[in-house]
Amino acid sequence: MSTPDQPPPFAPTPPIHPSPPGTPAAQPPRDDPRRRRQPSKVGTARRGLALCITSIAVMTPWPLLGILVTRSSFDKASEAFLLFGGITMFPMMILALFGSVREEVLIVLIMLVWFAAAIVPNLWVRRRLGSWGAIAALLGTQAAFSIAQALMGALLIVGKNV
Repeated sequence: MSTPDQPPPFAPTPPIHPSPPGTPAAQPPRDDPRRRRQPSKVGTARRGLALCITSIAVMTPWPLLGILVTRSSFDKASEAFLLFGGITMFPMMILALFGSVREEVLIVLIMLVWFAAAIVPNLWVRRRLGSWGAIAALLGTQAAFSIAQALMGALLIVGKNV
């Protein structure tokens, strides 16, 4: 039973933000689940591709710089790929337990790991990267990974000549 000053228990609830007649409806509050996400935070294919290309651009200079610096120490041109996967070589040494591994197989595995480090994190977190700071942190982490790979590759090249 409702009194005149209370609405009936099953009466429709008024809108959250009533708008004056003739004006567009106001947006729901920020925490409202009905609110649409802002377009900048939606992971689109174009944004994902741009982030992947940017990641590759951030990661590429370090191995190329290492190739320029250590080029005189190469016995074969294929040693340049060590600069893309110096750290990756340590887990790949497990393959040596099963016998001799062709050099081409190692190069393909090194480059797969390098490209995976450039592309996979972008695909995993592209919807969660809503701020420029988060994007900068991801690119910084990828650049640090690339620097570490190039430094370890340079140490492997210099170490074989000692």
